[in-house]
Amino acid sequence: MFGMSNPAQTLLQIERYIEDGRMEISEVMASEFTSMLLANKKRAVDSQVMLVKGLRLFCDILLLRDKAKEGIPIVKILHKERKKLIRILKNNAPELISKLTPPAEDYRREGNLHAAMGKNGPAKKAYAICQKLASNHIAAAYEAVVAMGPEKKSLQVLLNCCAAAGPVIKSNDVFILQPENRPLQDAKKLLATLQALSGVHTSQRSAVNSEVGRLEREITAIEKGEAVANAKLQSALDALKPKHDYYEYG
Repeated sequence: MFGMSNPAQTLLQIERYIEDGRMEISEVMASEFTSMLLANKKRAVDSQVMLVKGLRLFCDILLLRDKAKEGIPIVKILHKERKKLIRILKNNAPELISKLTPPAEDYRREGNLHAAMGKNGPAKKAYAICQKLASNHIAAAYEAVVAMGPEKKSLQVLLNCCAAAGPVIKSNDVFILQPENRPLQDAKKLLATLQALSGVHTSQRSAVNSEVGRLEREITAIEKGEAVANAKLQSALDALKPKHDYYEYG
């Protein structure tokens, strides 16, 4: 069995295997790791934390390996064990709850797994819960449209998230949209998707084209140096500047 003497190190090793594209061994490790922890019915809090993290990795691996059907029962276990972890922390260390991965991310996972199986009904339900728990979750909204196609309601959610996301920024040479306290979304991938969908729904065509134009303008402005790479940061810095030059009153 893999790494029970050091669960944290095992999780890091699984993540490295995923990054290296060694998906088969990462699946085997994630399966054995989570199975061993689940078999221990008297888990300590740290083991429960490791189990939840391991289940998340397992879901992600199965999705990447086109094994979404196998991922559905795993994500259900993930929801159950995450709720158990939150209950434990509420009774023992409530200050740590805010440090956990938000539950919305697990419903995002569930939506992606159902969508990969072509089960749009359950996928929409999971994505909707994600948005309810974490409004303006642009990354999940984007994944929903890509996975399920240009369904009208899902496209509207994406457009709403775009509007709430603020300006395009450039970070580590990548153009992104990132609503506050939410995962980022690659702006160029989003732009390409919206361009492809611009003629799908007549009632939404104007809004889609407007968003396409906005993204194009903001990306071009940054590329040409006509706009700062991070308008949000610049705005925050400007707000910190004193309104008066106090030295002039010497």
